[in-house]
Amino acid sequence: MALDRLIAEVILLVGSLYLGYTLFTVVNHMGIAITFMRNINEIGSTSIYVPDAVIVNNGSVNQLYLVIYNNGRMPISIERIYLVGVNGTIPITMNNTAYLTPGNYVILHQQVPYTQCRVYITFCIANTTICMVYSTNTTNYVLSQP
Repeated sequence: MALDRLIAEVILLVGSLYLGYTLFTVVNHMGIAITFMRNINEIGSTSIYVPDAVIVNNGSVNQLYLVIYNNGRMPISIERIYLVGVNGTIPITMNNTAYLTPGNYVILHQQVPYTQCRVYITFCIANTTICMVYSTNTTNYVLSQP
């Protein structure tokens, strides 16, 4: 009788230790899962829109005009902008990283050697390392001389 009781108590002790370890492991992973879900929510709330990516040719030079609008719900920072054309890749230089709160926009212009190209914009959620890339084609306008 005492042996049966001893075996039952050992089984309960081992079971409670296993259950405690399992609960500890699940609670530790919940923090990772909550952080992951928060990151997914932030990614879903982040968006930019480029209504205008135009290269204007006035007969002598090609000038790029680029409008970047933050239409998401999270502030973003524009990290890199580069153009890919027939002759290779050209980075668009910015004096500093553009920080855009929701609903704001930035207008960039620069002389480029292309008449048409693809624009790649790398932007990140502000103060994080979560980054995305937006790409669009440019439209070419030629200004006629009278």
